[in-house]
Amino acid sequence: MSFTRNTFTLSMMAAAALNAPLLLANEVKPNIDLASYDEKFDDSLEAFYGDEDFVSIATGTKKAIHKAPSVAIVITSDDIQAMGANTIHQVIETVTGIHIYPSNFNRMNPSYSIRGIHTAQNSQVLFLVNGVRTTFAFNGAKWNILDLGVNLIDRVEVIRGPGSAVYGADAYSGVINVITKGTENIFKNDTGVKAGSFDTKSAWFNYGYQQNDLKLSFNGQWQESSGDSSRIVQTDLLHLLGLSALSNAPGALDTRHRYVDLHAQLNFKGAYANLWHLDIEGGAGAGAAQALSNSDKVTGKQTNIELGYKATIIDNLNIDINLFHQKYEDYTYFKIFPDGYMDTDGVEYTQGYIGAPEGEDTNYGFKFISTYSAISQHNVRIEIGYKDTKEITDEAKNFGPGIIKVGQTTQDDTLTSVKGTPYIFIGDNKRRLAYLSLQDEWAFASDWELTTGIRYDDYSDFGSTVNPRLALVWQTQHNLTTKLLYGSAFRAPSFGELFSSNNPILLGNPELKAEKIDTWELAFDYRPNFDWKILFNIYKYQASDLISSVAGKMQNTLKQDGIGSEFEAHWQLNEQLKIKLGYAWQNAESSDNDAIADAPQDTFDINIHWKISSDLSLYANSIWITNRDRAPTDLRSEIEDYNLTNLTLNYTGFDNITLTLAAKNVFDNNIREASNGVIAEDYLLEKRGYWLTAKVNY
Repeated sequence: MSFTRNTFTLSMMAAAALNAPLLLANEVKPNIDLASYDEKFDDSLEAFYGDEDFVSIATGTKKAIHKAPSVAIVITSDDIQAMGANTIHQVIETVTGIHIYPSNFNRMNPSYSIRGIHTAQNSQVLFLVNGVRTTFAFNGAKWNILDLGVNLIDRVEVIRGPGSAVYGADAYSGVINVITKGTENIFKNDTGVKAGSFDTKSAWFNYGYQQNDLKLSFNGQWQESSGDSSRIVQTDLLHLLGLSALSNAPGALDTRHRYVDLHAQLNFKGAYANLWHLDIEGGAGAGAAQALSNSDKVTGKQTNIELGYKATIIDNLNIDINLFHQKYEDYTYFKIFPDGYMDTDGVEYTQGYIGAPEGEDTNYGFKFISTYSAISQHNVRIEIGYKDTKEITDEAKNFGPGIIKVGQTTQDDTLTSVKGTPYIFIGDNKRRLAYLSLQDEWAFASDWELTTGIRYDDYSDFGSTVNPRLALVWQTQHNLTTKLLYGSAFRAPSFGELFSSNNPILLGNPELKAEKIDTWELAFDYRPNFDWKILFNIYKYQASDLISSVAGKMQNTLKQDGIGSEFEAHWQLNEQLKIKLGYAWQNAESSDNDAIADAPQDTFDINIHWKISSDLSLYANSIWITNRDRAPTDLRSEIEDYNLTNLTLNYTGFDNITLTLAAKNVFDNNIREASNGVIAEDYLLEKRGYWLTAKVNY
């Protein structure tokens, strides 16, 4: 939200606006359109506060953020331009209380720790793009090495806390929805290029067209990077096995990355069609088994098609009918161990110990959403949906049963598929989901609103689950909003957790239940004057039936309890200078009363946006990550705290051209995130780098 200083005239308007909510409430009549009521209420506050951010992620309907029944935040395209972000993860890590770190289990995929809740697969955060899930059914997490075109983004909406009453599975510790520029929000066409450190190159375009009732939009971004070659690992698994002569360590983590992100949208008199294609490719970080390899390859391709129709059937009754088909292909090539590796049976792999698993997810289904606001002071939302998921797998390798013959002593790099045999890591699987979601927003008084909701999900493979929510929002004063929130959420067990085989440390269990969490929150939104916005919340949660491996088999055995708070202060010092201070504290413990490993107990951030002149602005962002515990069995020294500081200059002095110079990790700190101990010195993050971007509006 941005604040503006105003003249005496606007101040008088603001003073008059203080009584507007009461006046409007006293005039409420039967069958009033609650959406219009909200807009009038929020417009009156806007006269006092300045521009207000709106979100749809909290309820599925548009809502002023100070009234949203959740702890929500919006990051706009202007914010992303100001910060000069290279990846979607750099955008999201500016949210107070979200810590992003490389997974020590899953190819160093960027993982999100929210309120001390995280796992190696990072399947407790629901990541959406234009409302579309980015979930790989095998591990229940977002797609491998996922990244998006940041220059295509209109805004990012984030909830810290549960969201299953609206979104169903995996909206557990948080929900992130990336909304790209499309038929409703491309106000200027633009194109641009970027180049910089680590051999980074990128190009993009955003194009929108309207002719009467016909709206079209096309967006695309390509980006690639060789990765920071200075991220050196001194020792790896082969050193622990006494095979250092075969190791590629000391050597660099393989963090090369490439993606193509394409979107197209069409809208005509309520009928719409959306197409999204994403093609991603990269390295496997520290290697599939924590043995460095420069030969690994991780690829993913996704295509999503939506057809739908939105309409107002009668006054106060709106519908949205959506049909979708999504296909995601995940392919990996792992040289797990290098040339010359010899297994315990005495077989030498002259060209490496190689595995190439792959999975193909196909999802199709429909959803029907209706909102009805003809009942006095109520806005009712109903969603009914169905989804069919089918995963087809394959695995080619040059090792293991079914490949190596009795008496064989050497093996080359010939790969043999084990599909259809007992030796594949997992067979083909499918599931069907049917769900019903009900929600009511009840403005039962001029300054009170109660949101109640419940969702029922029925899965064909593990059963059903019901998740309610309650949210009481009180306009305590004209400049203070108080929220009391409760939500239940669940995470669906993945295909891998249910059905994996031929893995000595990850044997599936078809009897698994969903993971559950109950969260209570108390939040305050205080805006004492034009220049200040203060946000503060406290929370407590209880998570149960968490899935983990016990004696090599997946079980619902763990529990986790957490408490914490998040604080933000936004200060508009003058027309030129804005400052945001953020602090998050969490204390999360496992069933054994151990602190959750690798989750920072304290994070602090500061953002400064300074308009040096009409054409030049400076954005500074600094994050401190502190107080991380290692796992109880990890006897290494404490994880070092760190500071990450980024600076960005934006220059708009040319006609229709914006130049951006971004510097990341400007102090060139040795920043490390925790490994699982095989990489003994932890993972070194990127060193200092510079990127130059040129954008042309037309």
